[in-house]
Amino acid sequence: MVTVSPFAAARDLAQSHSHITKAVVAAMWTYGGRGIGLLWTLILIAKLGIGGYGQYAMAFALAAIAAAPVDNPFSVRAIRESESRFLSERSGRVLVGLTAMVAGVALIGVNYLAWFALLVGGGEVVFNAYKSRAFRDGDPHRVMRMDTIRQTTSIALGTGYLMLAPQPSLVGASLLYAAPYLVIACASVRMVWGVAPKAPGTPRIIAILFTEHLANAVYIQGDILLLGFLTNSDVAGYYSVASTFAWAVAQIGQSFGVTYHEKLRAAGGHASAGPPKKHVFIVATGASLALLIVGVVLLFTPVATELAVSMIVMSAFVFLRVFNFVYTTLLYLQRRDAVRTISAGAVAPVKLGLVAVLAMAGLGAVSGAIASVVADALLLVVLSRASRSRPLESGDVAEKPGATAEMLSDTAEIPVQVRGGRHRREDLENERGVLWSG
Repeated sequence: MVTVSPFAAARDLAQSHSHITKAVVAAMWTYGGRGIGLLWTLILIAKLGIGGYGQYAMAFALAAIAAAPVDNPFSVRAIRESESRFLSERSGRVLVGLTAMVAGVALIGVNYLAWFALLVGGGEVVFNAYKSRAFRDGDPHRVMRMDTIRQTTSIALGTGYLMLAPQPSLVGASLLYAAPYLVIACASVRMVWGVAPKAPGTPRIIAILFTEHLANAVYIQGDILLLGFLTNSDVAGYYSVASTFAWAVAQIGQSFGVTYHEKLRAAGGHASAGPPKKHVFIVATGASLALLIVGVVLLFTPVATELAVSMIVMSAFVFLRVFNFVYTTLLYLQRRDAVRTISAGAVAPVKLGLVAVLAMAGLGAVSGAIASVVADALLLVVLSRASRSRPLESGDVAEKPGATAEMLSDTAEIPVQVRGGRHRREDLENERGVLWSG
């Protein structure tokens, strides 16, 4: 019989509380940002109508579908690769984001969906590069703090325009909303200056991680676009509000998983180094109940019943998504990239197909909520089983017959070129997020 000393038990309890505390603080920043985001949504609807908000939501969905897959290889590898590789790939990440932003600016006045998606999508890629140090170190509260500050600044600019302009337009509000990304771009360029950029891994790894998040982006945002196409922008707007709330509440699951990055990286992604299941269950239950209460309360307000019912249904999605966020974190550190890619690619069509069937049956925004619950339940079964498998050494080696870890690993690393003296000190200060520390 193995005995555990009181000191060891107390230490483990303190560590668990530390992880939960970080996740809760991150969630508070997230919920604060989402609260401000809700206010922004209400102002957009009041000034531009639900149809105008629906166009904005569709453009945002397109931004996620276009940019997130490109950013995913950088994001996944930022938490598991060596320090020198991380710095080089972060530099490449900024370069990719800046390219998309320039393309977006060039399309202003040509097509709203295209320019806004490229400008915001590219801005998020650059911003993610700026936040990647905190993300790598397992500090989600720092990441979410930066997110909330950026979002608050964007919304303040957009709201000021909508309130003060005699005849505000969606284009004008969108331009001001995107303005903070230009400041972030300047700070990010300064942060990576002098570091030679590199691609995020081999072509095969990039392709797998790109495909994974393309499927994820379609899974997360495709239902909004599909509802807008099959019904109208009003229905897309209602579902977008419910979906945004649900994903925001479930974000605590991702934050909880992020706090285990360093332990999981040291353990090679072994599940024993991850969050205890009972703690995940507690977090999932609390998050789910929070959205359920909001939905029930909305039933007794003038808000559209379609929105309230969607919120109630999405509370079940929140419970499932918290678990899926944690399992996804385990699979990231286990390097089981193909497993995640195949899972997302298989479930996304199921979700969209169900959305189409239910929408044509007249369920409106609720169709998206029901489809989200069913799809995430299927995903939970797959991810939970996969995360219990033996971690891989480099990429999904075991899933490619005859492949070895050496065949799929990156080429030997060359130390990155960095500036010295005062410039190097400035780089290190930027890496710690001095710009946002105030």
